[in-house]
Formats: sequence, C-alpha cells, structure tokens
Amino acid sequence: MPNLHARRATAQDLDHLRRLCGEATAPRASLWSVRRERMDPAAWVAAHTPAVLVDDGSTNVAFAVALADGIPLGAPRCAEAFVFVAPAHRRHGAARAALTELLTVCRTMGLWKLLGFALPEDAASRALLAKLDFRDVGTLIKHVQLEGSWHDVVLAERLVLAARKSFPSLPAA
Repeated sequence: MPNLHARRATAQDLDHLRRLCGEATAPRASLWSVRRERMDPAAWVAAHTPAVLVDDGSTNVAFAVALADGIPLGAPRCAEAFVFVAPAHRRHGAARAALTELLTVCRTMGLWKLLGFALPEDAASRALLAKLDFRDVGTLIKHVQLEGSWHDVVLAERLVLAARKSFPSLPAA
C-alpha cells in the first residue's frame, strides 16, 4: 500500500488539479461528467474553496473539493463534496485520505454540512461515505442520464462539526 499524503491545495497545485479534473470529467458514465458547472480549480483557489490534493510520494493521485454552488436554496455553510482518484490508484485509500482531509479543512473553515451523491450501484463510493459517517437521506429517482439511460442517485449528508458516533443526538443511519 502506498504512503499517501493529503493536504490543502494551493495555487501551486493548479496544474495537478486541472489534470485530475480532466480525468474526472472524461468518462461519460460518471456523475462528474454530467455536472452543469465546469470544474475550475483556479476559481476554487481564488475563492478559498476547501480543496485537497493527495499524493503517493511521487505523483498527485486524487483530490477532493467542497463546492457550495448548486446547493438547494443556497444553504449557508453547506457544500457538495466531490472526490476523484486516478483509476490506477483506486482501492488503496486515496479517496478516504482525500475526504478525511477535506472534512478537516471544512471544519476549520466553518462549514456545517457536506452533501455527497452516489449511484446506488457504486458500492465503493457508498461504502466510503458510510465509513466517514455520512448518512443516506434519500434517493433521487431517475435523477441523472448517463450513456442514454436514467439512473437513481443516493443523497448522503455529513455534519462536519461532529460525527454521529460522537454526537448521540443525531439519528443513526
């Protein structure tokens, strides 16, 4: 297993973030590919958006970002979490490292809640969200069209300031 290091992304990381964003939006069968807004790492850095980069010691292999655009009713202090790991580096803990560091960055920046979306059949994404204490709050039926067919999308949320396991007033999933 590689030695992974996650840290907050800076302006010096723009080329790496752009490369990874290009890889993330290329496959037409992913939720990344159907985003209305273009992924713009330069805008993230300029706006001090919570974003992290993960490297394995020699190359950047993953990133995560918390985007407030597209949140219903523009809820303050809420953001949508996006995580991407380069295909050759999946199943080695990079997504967990990225999302864990993103939660820390969001907490220090005063965000209250992160939302995550996953396809019901995407067991790896759903397991990651569950391990990091996201709870499923519903399923959006026939919400996104991928490769010509409609798919459901599971919505999960995580309070950033406390996990359910350490905050007993929150309902268990």
